[in-house]
Amino acid sequence: MALRLENVGGAPLSVHHAGIGGLSKRRVMKSPSAEESPATAIQERSVKKPSPDHNAFDSGHAVTEAAPAPAPVLSSLGSPPVVEPDMPFNPFLNAVPGISNPYELFKAIVMLPVAILRMIAFTAILLLGLVLTKIALIGARDVLTRPFPAWRRSLLWPVRILARVLLFVCGFHWITIKGKPAPRERAPILVSNHVTFVDPVFIFYKHLPVIVTAEENLKYPVIGAIISAMQVIAINRGSPDSRRNAAGEIKRRAMCNDWSTVMIFPEATTTNGKSLVSFKTGAFTPGYPIQPMVVRYPQVHMDPSWVAQGPSIYFLIFKLMIQFHNYMVVEYLPVIEPSWKEQCNPRLFTERTRMTMASILNVMVSEHSYEDLSLVSDAQKAKDYSTIPVIEFGRFERLYRLTMKEAKAYYAKFKLLDPAATNRVTYETFVKVLGLPDCQPVQQVFSLFDGLGRGYFNFRQYVNGLAFISRFEKLRETIDAAYGLCDQDNDGILSFEDVFSSLKDLIPSISGRQIQEVWKKLSKGMERVSRDEFVEALQRDPEYLAVFLAARTDLLTTKSAAAAAASSAASTLPDGFVNGSLRSS
Repeated sequence: MALRLENVGGAPLSVHHAGIGGLSKRRVMKSPSAEESPATAIQERSVKKPSPDHNAFDSGHAVTEAAPAPAPVLSSLGSPPVVEPDMPFNPFLNAVPGISNPYELFKAIVMLPVAILRMIAFTAILLLGLVLTKIALIGARDVLTRPFPAWRRSLLWPVRILARVLLFVCGFHWITIKGKPAPRERAPILVSNHVTFVDPVFIFYKHLPVIVTAEENLKYPVIGAIISAMQVIAINRGSPDSRRNAAGEIKRRAMCNDWSTVMIFPEATTTNGKSLVSFKTGAFTPGYPIQPMVVRYPQVHMDPSWVAQGPSIYFLIFKLMIQFHNYMVVEYLPVIEPSWKEQCNPRLFTERTRMTMASILNVMVSEHSYEDLSLVSDAQKAKDYSTIPVIEFGRFERLYRLTMKEAKAYYAKFKLLDPAATNRVTYETFVKVLGLPDCQPVQQVFSLFDGLGRGYFNFRQYVNGLAFISRFEKLRETIDAAYGLCDQDNDGILSFEDVFSSLKDLIPSISGRQIQEVWKKLSKGMERVSRDEFVEALQRDPEYLAVFLAARTDLLTTKSAAAAAASSAASTLPDGFVNGSLRSS
């Protein structure tokens, strides 16, 4: 979902589609008030079917394989929520990652001597800042748990001045500031969008706040020690316990005026500044007034965003230093106070603040999140995709309560379907990997993933389909019915013979070798499969459960599915099969 906000305040906000295919304005709505649900205020846009060429994150190649005619949607499952197969934008992509044109190349050559001097000054300032920080913290105990007295905070003023000098060296000779910071007594929490490493440097200089940051940032040499002087609240982003503890610590520090203003980047990651991704609720859960702050970098030839799909931090610093001047605009917005309803439901408060900031920035909002970056990181480490599959994780988390563990498991499965890393799976490939024949049930399951009938689906559609099947309200009942269908002799244990007979009954065109491949996936090399192992297998590969439902529409309605299967024409094993293996002739 991507919405572009045009106006500010209580005036109607025009919501536009942004991105591919000439998408146009769809709806007009009011800015959400404190009493409105974000789900009401932020309406889902309808889907316009794109052509195969309108494929923002796929390989960009036209489809050449023939696709089956779209089969009816599985009546037992229903239809999954429609999600746009292609994201119209990627908030984690640096638009100008290199030296992009002759002008920039000329500027880099001309400015190279200046850049070298700037780099020397940059390094010297960092080292001097480290020394002054160490001096200011001499004798300090429990730096991360007890507030500094006023006199010790005053010792950090030289370091704050050095932070501003550092920005000057990076080309930020002047910084435009609009509005005024609210006193801590008025708004103990400050939130901002997050684009690059420059944001926290400015905030350190301007506020010396308590900042919420990832634990790994404290491990950086030199920078980590200086960050510690901000008495940070460190979070292990992979630990739910750490996030809960951080939420409690935010509230504790916000309610005590002995601490500095608490500064939080609610996006929990950096973006390219062209959208606001999902906000975490940590800053809003305490229910205290919040002052939003927005940061812009109105550059033309330079994108300063430090994002996953962009240049390294070192090259980014180099690019900043070969600019004649770098532009930065900081705007403090009016304090937002939560209503009673928002205090009870922090998500409402979170969304109202995000919409307010987006309207001032005039950018899109989306449901991308930090978890998307975790998937991007996995893909980059494995060098799987030149175009990383960003799925807008926050949306799937809202629709299905999808977990990061599940998303990574889906990604591992998708790589098996897409070994060429094109981010698209055709029907022929789907059938081959599943190890099933081309038949009506398999076509129906494929159509569940390929909701637009394009003849292929990508990772985002695959996640939508798998999560939909896995969250089927009668999932366990369906698995039990499928187990009863396969357990031909009702002995509570599945053998290869049981599965062979059941699959032949379900899909008459299936071959012996295909059944053998399905059995290998189901049994993992064991001779027998228990009920629990069968449940685990279908939860791991829910596509096969969907095939069961497609082949036996009465699977849930027939009370004696197993008996019906047993009374049907029994298929006999061909010669050469022993315990699910083909005996060589």
